[in-house]
Amino acid sequence: MSIKLTIAIPTHNRAATVRDTLASIAALALPSDLDADCLVIDNASTDETAAAVDSFARDSRLRMRRVFEPRLGSSFARNRAVDETRSELLFFIDDDAIAEQDWAIRLFDAMQRRSLDVACGMVLPRWLSEPPAWLGTSLWVKLAVHDQRAIASAPAESAERLANYFSANVGFRRSAFERFGKFREDLGVVGGNPISGEDTELFERIIGRGGTMGFAPDAIVHHMIPRERMTRAYLRRKSFAYGVGSAFAGGRNHNRPDKLVKNAIRMIAAMSRGDSERAIYHELECANFFGYWRGRLLKR
Repeated sequence: MSIKLTIAIPTHNRAATVRDTLASIAALALPSDLDADCLVIDNASTDETAAAVDSFARDSRLRMRRVFEPRLGSSFARNRAVDETRSELLFFIDDDAIAEQDWAIRLFDAMQRRSLDVACGMVLPRWLSEPPAWLGTSLWVKLAVHDQRAIASAPAESAERLANYFSANVGFRRSAFERFGKFREDLGVVGGNPISGEDTELFERIIGRGGTMGFAPDAIVHHMIPRERMTRAYLRRKSFAYGVGSAFAGGRNHNRPDKLVKNAIRMIAAMSRGDSERAIYHELECANFFGYWRGRLLKR
């Protein structure tokens, strides 16, 4: 008996890139024991997203459909995907990511072989223009992409950590949502709203309540990184937003005053020796600190 799989793509105003995502999903190699379809959650888009998706769906060999979610926000879109299907498995990919042909097979295999509730795959950067010299691999985590070479050369168990789990490439069993709940809708990016980290909060909740999560390094997607995300200003905003989100999420946090002091000192030291990458890394840690305490004030 085949297992039902839905591949979900939440999207907002990215008609240009979602076409490439859909093309990669339509080209997936799928095992015979998976009955797969694709669900696009059009999250209040005002561009050509609807026409792009509907046109692609008409010619796709893979069953595809689009639903419109009027409540703007990443958590609303993801939870709508959960509510729209009864498939045993739900795989998420971002609307600016391209899946390798064996992505779904690899993610499915990791979940079945290791009896995982949730599996996160490898997210590699696809630079749409030449990245600046300071954007070294220690900063890639701020863009939610992996350093494949570092992961491959490290002990396998070191990859099994929260910092490596990104929602741009993740597979869930439906039972995980039934046991641990869905994405928190008071978290998640909504336009310029500085509250992110809804995926990390869910992953922490699943692990904390006894669920099983794992990293699937062979399940690969390529995340398109445009020039506008390769700026210090963008990375500061993202780090600040993640700090705000961690305050709203609650739980243990490392944003104590000594963190700010340590990172400020390390930033100055890196600047003095001309190490722009490390200086920016510590600058972003300071932005995360200020975001966290801004979130604490907002909660009051």
